[in-house]
Order: sequence, then structure tokens, then C-alpha cells
Amino acid sequence: MNTPVQLDDFTRQTASQVVYQIFPERFAIGNGLSSADKLAQAAYDIPGAVKRGWDESTLNQPWGQQFYGGDLDGITDKLDYLADLGVTGVYLTPVFSAPSNHKYDATDFFSIDPMFGGESALQRLITALHQRGMKLTLDAVLNHVSDQHPWFLAAQAGDTEKRDWFTFRADGSYLCWQDYGLMPELNLANPAVRDVLYRQPRSLVQHWLGQGVDNWRFDVAQDVGIPVAKEMAACVAERYPQASLLGELNGYSASWFQAGGGFHGMMNYWYRTAILAWLAGEIDATQMNRAVADARDGYGLQGLLCSWNMLSSHDTPRLITTVGSIEKARVALLMQLTLPGVPLVYYGEEIGMEGGADPDCRRPMRWDEREWNLSQRAWVKQLISIRQANPALQYGDVTVLGDRLPGNALVFLRHTEVPGQAALVIVNLSDQPLKTRLLLPYSHWYDGVPLRDATGQTADTQVQAASVQLDIAPHGSAIYEAFEPYSNYTFFKPRNCA
Repeated sequence: MNTPVQLDDFTRQTASQVVYQIFPERFAIGNGLSSADKLAQAAYDIPGAVKRGWDESTLNQPWGQQFYGGDLDGITDKLDYLADLGVTGVYLTPVFSAPSNHKYDATDFFSIDPMFGGESALQRLITALHQRGMKLTLDAVLNHVSDQHPWFLAAQAGDTEKRDWFTFRADGSYLCWQDYGLMPELNLANPAVRDVLYRQPRSLVQHWLGQGVDNWRFDVAQDVGIPVAKEMAACVAERYPQASLLGELNGYSASWFQAGGGFHGMMNYWYRTAILAWLAGEIDATQMNRAVADARDGYGLQGLLCSWNMLSSHDTPRLITTVGSIEKARVALLMQLTLPGVPLVYYGEEIGMEGGADPDCRRPMRWDEREWNLSQRAWVKQLISIRQANPALQYGDVTVLGDRLPGNALVFLRHTEVPGQAALVIVNLSDQPLKTRLLLPYSHWYDGVPLRDATGQTADTQVQAASVQLDIAPHGSAIYEAFEPYSNYTFFKPRNCA
């Protein structure tokens, strides 16, 4: 067992969220408009724009220049759908003014793109979210801007101050994101740049927090860097102590937490890589169980709990396309919703949407229920309900147990400091049943405590002297939770609390 960690309220509240990711251009169009009506607006009269009907393909079109008309009012219109699913927060990819559909190439960090309805639409969304007790996370790109941004145009025109906001070479070339010339990199070593991005009250980060945005996700954290993340966290904490700051890193993020004081969490691509590789047969259960333990060891409990567990996003193929079947997708979702961290559900995964690599993974959301996989949605809804009903699955610690068992199974225990508040999660990928006695190094599931699979797939079992007899079907799973079977006796007494 890990050494007990006392969690603060901020960590518990952050870890208790279920976040739904939306690519605003592709989720929904507000005010009852069709794509044709919406795309007729002046905001879309830009060079190179390709206007598409909602049901048309995203393939074989100029990258970043195809538009379907999704906007912020469309998201507001669908919040009851998200609340019914069990979602507690929404994460939007960038919404600031930009020439592309993805908006990672901002021309103005202080205006909401008119394609999305402008700032008034953002305020309507914030109000509607907060009325439902839901939070909003926006996406910030601190590393680069559009080559049409006024700052960069001024720099190219010879403005000596703005020229130092970027990094130019003697031949006129400049540093840009992954050599993509349309996205020149900002010079984050320049204090004036850091002032306008996050250090001052009227900066990008602080301004929008003041407008009601709850949290931030920061693009390409490796380019932003650990020192900037630490300075930014300190600045934000002074005025907005409840704001969560999360960084994007497609890899193992331990160094960001071990440095201390920067991002509260990271996008947990580490778990995604391990889960998908295990389901594909590219790694065995030894590596899968070790990956869970490595994240706990490297990120620390607080960092791990505040990180986002994701299986797909606007940058990756969709889950079912990747794993190849609904059955494997169900297993992946069970792991996503029970491993430590904040589940991040990419729009449409709950209804079984398919899609390959970008731009195919950014297909418009399907709103015709005849196109939904209803069993998939019911499964996601059930898993969210199970998670949100058990504090151990929200902010409990994790003890990995599968590395001590034969076969091909992931097994871990989630547990809080409250006696009995725990969940034993088992995923058996073997073609054979997992029939074995598992020793439980956990003091507060006492002898005789009955355990019930919250998913209803596997028969009840019982703790027997710090152990449990497992009988998990081939390719089966369980989320075992304790329950009180007696009318006049309780296993879990308050006096057993530390």
C-alpha cells in the first residue's frame, strides 16, 4: 500500500469531475439554424473557406479550412443531454478569433470568434453551465499565434518592440511550431509576452477567468515549459485559487509534477497508450499493471488525480476505430472511468462514433438517435454513475494488485481514508477464466464483508481473512464494492477511522 496522502479540498473537487471534450465547430449549431444558414453569415467570408453540410465528409478537404457551422449556442442547447449523461464539466478546444476551424492559430486572444457567436454566446454558455453546477475549461495556446496576428504583422513590419515577441533569424526566418510557418512561436523569455499571456490581471489567462471561465488547459506543454508553468500557477493562485491548470503532454509527465508548483494535472496520454496497447495485444498484463503503478509513483497521488484520463481526442483516431470493436471499447471505457484521474470523454464516443486520424476524428456530432449505439451510451452513463457514487473512484488512492496474479489481467484497488470506502477493479483479457485467490493488503474490508459487482456482470463474492476468491469470465470485468448485508449490524464503524 502507498503511504497515506492527505488530500486538500481543491484536489478532491478537481478529481471528482467528469469532463466532456467538445470541438466547437463540429458539435452543434444553435438557434435552430442549418449548416447552410449558419455558413451564409459574414464570419465565414474568408479566403479559402470550404463550406460543408453537417452530414458531409471531413475528408479530402484543405486542412483547417472546412467549416460546418458549430457554435457556442449549439453547445448551450445540448447541456441537458450532457447533464443526463452525468458530465460535470465541459472542455472546449480554442474559441478565440482565428482563421481556421480549429482556432489554434489565434489572431486575438481577447475576442471570441464570431463564427462561434462572440463573447455574448460565451457568457450564455457560462451561465447555463453554472446553473447546472457544471464547469468550463478553455484551451489556451501560449506557444504560438497565427502569422496574421497583429503582433506578428507588426514585428514583420519592423516594430522593434514586437519583433522581440518572436524569434527571428538574420535571414528573416523565424521559429514556428513544428516548422509550420503559419504558426510563429512567441518568445516566452520576454517578460512583456508573459505579462500579456498570464502575469497581469488583464492578461489572457486572468481576463477570461474574471469573465467566468473556471479552468484552463494549455496546449503543447513541452513548448510552454516547466518554469513558465510554475510562474503562471503562482500568478493565477493569487486571484483565482480554485482555477485548475492542466497541461498537454503526449507522454509520461512525471517531471512536470516532480518539479513542483506548475500544472495541477496533465493530459494522461500515458494511460491511453498503455490501455490501447494492452487491448491490441502489443503489451502484456505485466506492463499494463506496471503502467498504472508508474503513474502513481511518478505523478504523485495529487498530480495523478488532477490529470485527465483520455482514450481519444481531436488529435487522435476515435476509440472504436482504434480498438476495432464495441466490446473492446467497453473494456477501455471501464478502465478510463475507474483508474485514478479525471475521465475526459471526447464528444460522440458515448454513442459509438467512428473516425480515423485528423480530420476524420473531427466529424460533426450525430444528433439523430437512429445513428446512436444506445447500449454504448447506456454503458458510459452507467460507468459515470458508478464512479460518481463512490468517492474511492473519484479521489481514492490506487494499489496495483494484478502484477502478482497469473494470466492476463489488470487488477487494482481504489481506496480512501474512510474505512470500507473502496473499489476492487478487475479486467481479465485472457481467453481463460481468472479463478484464483487474491490477497488484499487493505485493512478495512473485514472478514465476511460481501462484495458486489457494480456493473452487474459478475457474481457476488466475499472477503475471507484479507483475501477474496475471484472467478472472472474470459474477457470479463468487475468493479467490486462492499455493501452492508445485515439489519442490526454494520461492518464499517466510524470508530475505525484513523
